[in-house]
Amino acid sequence: MKLFLAFITSFLSFIAWNQEVEHACSEAKIHSKQNGIKTLTAVEEVKANAYDVHYYSLDLNMTNQSTLLSGTAEIHGTIVQNLDTILLELFPTQVISQLRLNGVPSTYSRVNSLLKIGINQSVGSAFVISVDYSGTPPTSVQNPFGGSGVSNATVSTIGNKVTWTVSCPFLAHEWFPCKQILRDKADSSAVRITVPNGLIATSNGTLEQTEDLGNGFTRFTWKNHHPILYYLICATVAPYTEYVNYAHPINLPGDSIKVQNFIYGNATGLSQAQAQCDLLPEFIELYSDKFGLYPFSDEKYGISLAPLSGGMEHQTMTTVGVMEKKITTHELCHQWWGDHVGIASFSDVWLSEGFATYGEYIMLENFYPAETAALVNAWHSSVLTAAGGSIWHTDTLNIARIYNSRLTYKKGGAIIHTLRHLINNDSLFYASLRSFLSTYGDNVAVGLDLKAHLEASTGIDLTPFFEQWYFGEGYPTISARWNSIGSDVLLEINHTTSMPTSVPYFSIPLELRFTRNGLSDTIVRVNITDNSDQFYLSGMGSVSALSTIDPNNWIINKNGTIVQDPTFTAAVETIVDEDSWTVYPNPSLDEITITWKDGACTLRIMDSRGQLVQTIDQATENQMKISGLKSGVYIIEISTANGARSQRRILSL
Repeated sequence: MKLFLAFITSFLSFIAWNQEVEHACSEAKIHSKQNGIKTLTAVEEVKANAYDVHYYSLDLNMTNQSTLLSGTAEIHGTIVQNLDTILLELFPTQVISQLRLNGVPSTYSRVNSLLKIGINQSVGSAFVISVDYSGTPPTSVQNPFGGSGVSNATVSTIGNKVTWTVSCPFLAHEWFPCKQILRDKADSSAVRITVPNGLIATSNGTLEQTEDLGNGFTRFTWKNHHPILYYLICATVAPYTEYVNYAHPINLPGDSIKVQNFIYGNATGLSQAQAQCDLLPEFIELYSDKFGLYPFSDEKYGISLAPLSGGMEHQTMTTVGVMEKKITTHELCHQWWGDHVGIASFSDVWLSEGFATYGEYIMLENFYPAETAALVNAWHSSVLTAAGGSIWHTDTLNIARIYNSRLTYKKGGAIIHTLRHLINNDSLFYASLRSFLSTYGDNVAVGLDLKAHLEASTGIDLTPFFEQWYFGEGYPTISARWNSIGSDVLLEINHTTSMPTSVPYFSIPLELRFTRNGLSDTIVRVNITDNSDQFYLSGMGSVSALSTIDPNNWIINKNGTIVQDPTFTAAVETIVDEDSWTVYPNPSLDEITITWKDGACTLRIMDSRGQLVQTIDQATENQMKISGLKSGVYIIEISTANGARSQRRILSL
């Protein structure tokens, strides 16, 4: 009864989350699955961590007509703690004919999907487990808590079938024995697949050999020489046509990256798929520039078509069902985010899916800029369909929650856009991401690893950002009240939040567009620190309207009201009297002198985008060196102990 109730609860949870599923990558991972139930208990997982996997080798017989497979799997590992049993996972429908430990037939026991092999070796010693097995992986009907680790379906346009694998999050054991623990990347892998003549089998890494066995079958040998997560190992079988082109990143001078695609061979399929495949080299070149050289440049990147609803980012060989530029670039971006740097927990799947989603924006920004606004608007519209929901979560057994379109993908991508806005320096933003990928490459990470790394590289405290946008729930509704006082503007920003019990207020830089008489529109950046903030904007000219809040869509927010209030003067009392302080010389080459009347104060210099450049707390001196500033317009702000403040523009020569 408990199992039945657990299934019903999980099923209802799946239905509730699945109503929000929209992103193609999300659909591909959720399709035909309800829960990715883990075989290992917490105690067993600790025991499994007493050994380290180095290498998976699969030698399989497959066809495109069914999911039936047979062959031998090898797992190479090292004992890192005292243990007497090796724990692996293999679904019960896979029947073992023989298991060998270090080449010697060995006894074993099986409890459902748990495979136990006794071992008597010392810490630091290596072992090899070989498993001869055969069987048909389960469908979601046979295994409601998983299923479809291997799928088979007909492609009507070619009148033939395709067999393919999708192993995330815990479905790899449905087709090969493995250790499904994220923190244990295998150092390398090999997949050999024997198929009937006329078919092609694809997998990770480099195609090192294609061998006609002379008996109506062909063996394809693929070898991957990079660390790899268990769920990124793949196999597809179909009557493919190979289509190859090359990328030439600027950080790989004199060399190229092979882009090896396997597409359907009919005329329509070839023309449609080739056009999308031809975009991949420039996408690889773009991401190599932004994130660092494609991490598997010594092997290849490629796409294998299969009739799934989106895509799956198998390392070096993405499986794709829909050839569309945002889908293909999303899966490509995963090679950096999710593959090269893996996730250490499905709670932090944002590191993979959020960044791959933002990769779509980066691609459009560089090649199709007219399409960026629609993409971000779609993200925001999806998030705004419900009041709550955080990106980080603890429901790591629910596939529909792990790969939730609204939160993991749409909100996940949108807050990276906000993070870029917060850093406010694209060179620093991308340099910090490259440094993070270099530091954690070939390994795994969590969201807080990225936070710590970005804080060290940018000097910005990101605690409020992560607490509010990553761990917190909801979004702000932002309103503005303003009044023009000569050439200056008095501004009040108020916001409420959709989930005040989670996030009572958001602290974030906010842009506003002002329309001016006789001058072009101007965008002003202010720092929001509470539910209500007031600002004095000097030297704005003749302002006719505050036209837009967040005009560049940096922030997930709902539109409140914008009110021009001629009676709005109450905050003037909190503004430093303009006649009480002076700044000279202005412009200046070396230093400026500031005079004021009201004792110690805080002086800040910000660049024209609102980025803080210099601060002097409790200032009593009246000179500030600016010789180190680049030429341009800056804003100097003076604020007193009672909260009064004012700003002036200065020009550094």
